Amino acid sequence: MGNEHFLVDVNESWTLFLDRDGVINRKIDNDYVKSIGEFEFLPGVLEALYEFQHLFYKIIIVTNQQGIAKGTMTEAGLDKVHQYLLYEVTQTHARID
Repeated sequence: MGNEHFLVDVNESWTLFLDRDGVINRKIDNDYVKSIGEFEFLPGVLEALYEFQHLFYKIIIVTNQQGIAKGTMTEAGLDKVHQYLLYEVTQTHARID
């Protein structure tokens, strides 16, 4: 492969979809991130998001939060976690669409 970068064919019309737990933040084994205090960005994620914004038209985080259906967390609690996530991303001048 030489010096070719695997993102060489990506252009600004592409959309990047990222899973949340285990990709953006540390996944809690056999549990769910239920509060801001439990949310921990994985190393290098914020820096990568900053770089990705220059490569992709849209950056979207997808997540399946079973904790809401199971009653271990509320939608309001999840919204607070996501607002924190978005705030931290914008503080590094990156973006989530």
